[in-house]
Amino acid sequence: MRVLGKYTWWGPALVFAAHQMLQYGFGIRLALADAYLDPLLFLPIMLGLFLQERWWFFGRRRMSGLETVVAGLALALAAEELLPLWQPAFVYDQRDYLFYALGLGWFWWAINPGKELAETKG
Repeated sequence: MRVLGKYTWWGPALVFAAHQMLQYGFGIRLALADAYLDPLLFLPIMLGLFLQERWWFFGRRRMSGLETVVAGLALALAAEELLPLWQPAFVYDQRDYLFYALGLGWFWWAINPGKELAETKG
């Protein structure tokens, strides 16, 4: 099954969209969600899109553990360390790294197919 056909990818994407609509569209503030939901959902969404792109263009159906950790770390560092330097709306928070790690775990176990599934056509 392709990434964009998985409810395990669409769930985080829809929760992210709903939260953005509540926060910025309707002005509803939920303190914990505003602080930590974006880091939690960022890696499953972005790595899922990256995996889907690799599937379309290169036929790669699965990311290895090393690829997943390196890509997740690079994205988390860029979002947490670099973006606050350019945009004051982004705020550095060390606790975000816990939520990036949880999101990375969600990607690994729920979105990235296991080896046996990656070897089948679909």
